[in-house]
Amino acid sequence: MKIKSLFFDLDETLYPFGNQVVYVLGERMNHFISEKLNISQNEVRGFRDHLYRTYGTTAKGLVVEYGVDLIDFLKYSHDIDTSGYISPMPELRKILDQIPLRKYIFTNADRFHATRVLKNLSIFDCFDGIIDVLDVFPDCKPSTKAFEKALWMTGTQSASECIFFDDYPQNVDAAHEMGFYAIQVGGRTSANFADSHIDRIEDMIHLELFKEFVL
Repeated sequence: MKIKSLFFDLDETLYPFGNQVVYVLGERMNHFISEKLNISQNEVRGFRDHLYRTYGTTAKGLVVEYGVDLIDFLKYSHDIDTSGYISPMPELRKILDQIPLRKYIFTNADRFHATRVLKNLSIFDCFDGIIDVLDVFPDCKPSTKAFEKALWMTGTQSASECIFFDDYPQNVDAAHEMGFYAIQVGGRTSANFADSHIDRIEDMIHLELFKEFVL
């Protein structure tokens, strides 16, 4: 297998599943929706689950069904100091520095949140670029069109030349179907078609595949 590029999800992929920052982000999303659409706090979680199942992200569902301004929603939801929750990961940085291939972030969040998180992890300069939800809108992972846009934006000829990392099973399955070597990270429900599964992102270094190109 000739691998040329690696695509990484951000939240709960590059840092461990269950980090408190995800709860805080979710609470800000809940507050925005409750205030904007006059939905009670008791109903907002089920409301978000419906949008996620239908559209792939809460944000896309809000835009499509309710005409919410995407920028306003993302700005409000991500307006937190992530440094209080996310710390540098020197082991991960060492691994990334050993991989002489193009590396990209592909996230359903926005690039401002992604930049903050990557700087908190001290790995921002390890990546060649960020593809965020605004770049691929109105699509988002796990949509095939979103993956196609990510490939086009990075000048990648074929998904078969790429490895994809994500914690969500739907995203992993979609990537596999497109031809990526799809690796699920963390402890969520297992993807149906993952090519590999690792408990944490640092464990990628132990995969047989990585011996082909790690320095």
